[in-house]
Amino acid sequence: MFCLAKVKFDLRNPDELYFAQREIDSLLSTKTKFVKTIATLVNKKPFNLLDEEVIHLITRLVYMGEGQGFLAEIPLKEIVSIAKKVTFFREIYVIFEVENNPELLKESLGKMGIILRSEQLKNGKIDPNPYTQIFLKNLSEKNKLVTVRFLPFQTLFEYATEVKKLPAVVFRPQNSVNWIGYFKEKEAGVEKGIKELLEHIKTGHYRSPHFGLGKNHIGDFVDWASTDLRKPFLHYLHKYKGKGDPRISRALINLLDVKEGDTILDPFVGSGAFIADAPTMGLNAIGIEVLEIGKMIAEVKCNLRIDIQGLRDSIIKLFEIIDGALFKQDIKDELIKIKEKIKKGTGNSKAYENITQHLAKIIFLKKEIDNINNGEIKKFLLILLSQKIVEYSEKSRRWDIINSFKFYVEDRYLTLFATKKMAEILNVDLNRGKITIIKGDSTNMSIIKGNSIDGMVTSPPYFDALDYIGNNKVSILILGLDEDLSWGSTKAFYEGKHRDETKYETLPLFASDKYFSIQLPPSSLNLIKLLQASRRVYKSKVVENYLKMMKLSFEECYRVLRDNKFYLMVISKYHKWIINDRERMIETSAILGDLGKSVGFKIAGIIEHGLSKADKGKIGVEDILIFQK
Repeated sequence: MFCLAKVKFDLRNPDELYFAQREIDSLLSTKTKFVKTIATLVNKKPFNLLDEEVIHLITRLVYMGEGQGFLAEIPLKEIVSIAKKVTFFREIYVIFEVENNPELLKESLGKMGIILRSEQLKNGKIDPNPYTQIFLKNLSEKNKLVTVRFLPFQTLFEYATEVKKLPAVVFRPQNSVNWIGYFKEKEAGVEKGIKELLEHIKTGHYRSPHFGLGKNHIGDFVDWASTDLRKPFLHYLHKYKGKGDPRISRALINLLDVKEGDTILDPFVGSGAFIADAPTMGLNAIGIEVLEIGKMIAEVKCNLRIDIQGLRDSIIKLFEIIDGALFKQDIKDELIKIKEKIKKGTGNSKAYENITQHLAKIIFLKKEIDNINNGEIKKFLLILLSQKIVEYSEKSRRWDIINSFKFYVEDRYLTLFATKKMAEILNVDLNRGKITIIKGDSTNMSIIKGNSIDGMVTSPPYFDALDYIGNNKVSILILGLDEDLSWGSTKAFYEGKHRDETKYETLPLFASDKYFSIQLPPSSLNLIKLLQASRRVYKSKVVENYLKMMKLSFEECYRVLRDNKFYLMVISKYHKWIINDRERMIETSAILGDLGKSVGFKIAGIIEHGLSKADKGKIGVEDILIFQK
């Protein structure tokens, strides 16, 4: 059979296409052929045998850039699971010939994961489910041409988040004075939008690009919107420095060669971007995070199993309290206390000035959220409040923070509601995979058994490039997560200011006997010597601490990973340092690669990409190091 994977139209540069090809090659277990222009295929067999309707679907909405898809000729195999996993593709087409025998046709489709009844095969066009279309064409009395069109689940979930932009959802409902009626009308608008969406994408009658005001059809939002502007699931829930790009998180998991029921690990989970999609793929996941704020964000972002009805009821109750009982609580003493705490803790007069005028309302909101009994719902709303605190501390804003918070809560709720509705339609059980976020450090993962992890993916700290607390300081203080500030920035952390074994017993680096016994590979030692030779002794010590901790982390990762399994690490390819008073680019990904090899890993491959939204000022292009045990 021929398999054509059609990329999303906004994959425009070689890095993106290379990444997409690596993903589809891994899922198909074969090497695909790059297709620059899909239209050129229609003159070649079997594409020249297709009906006009199928040709219309295949050739519509393709980007006229670097390339449009990938083609492979492979034996009949299971494709439905690939459609459930794949990331960078808008559609997947499978074309094959079969004898004009209903039982043989059923058997062939069954091998692909499509189960049909004999009576369904009497039609020339079959829609067995929302993500599959089958087109049958008689080539002769003996043979049929079968074309199967798959709509990848990731694409459908991305589209589902767009329906909340439709007029039926955006415009204020008639029942605007009653929050119960308000949310019911909004939900009805989302359900209507999803129905229109599924009808629209099955036809292939795409809309012309429509910019500005006047968008009123689902095609105006899904046909031409850039993938990186969409916010599937609960990605982009909260700002977090250096968080992973959700466009690559799912693809990275696919490169791990894991199956449903397997367990993956992110030893530097941060805000959870790399494992947030795991439940939708039927995977269990574990994340390790040293910061409580990161752990909280990750727990919310990764929790698609949250009780949606309970969440709506809690939101309605909170909104009713906000509308009817604002500032009836005495918060004067607490307000003074929090002000002093922020002023002292941030050391940032601008952030302090920006947030002070909103503090009374923030404290009020936090008190009401703290009164919610359901722990998952309470955490969900606290993280949304935290995001508003971050926004209002970064810039001076005049818009009332309570109204901004309510708007944001509604937006995130509708995103989650649309996700769950789409999951119901696609028969995706969002409870299949369990995600556990552990507060700890990857240099000591004794809580995880050896040889128990089926794959690992992470983006570790970038030496001292990023301050992962930075823009969250005010929020950390208001939420009462003060201990996070004691860790300081990445730079301060690796300065070794906290070598107190009694307080941080999970960090074996701080035990001096083990610390001094850590042997670094030559490339690490050369970097340290280079910094020392350029009179940067202090910086060399920070880098040495970082490299020794990373080696300890590699040792732990090697211990918990199963034999022959993969560990994917997304890391800056280069790092800028001042060497002998001149800026110099050092290839730091190679240094980390050597660290991994020093504990027993082999490097099975390296992918260079430019998809990340990380800090381009210090980080730039990234490498994905593929380690194998």
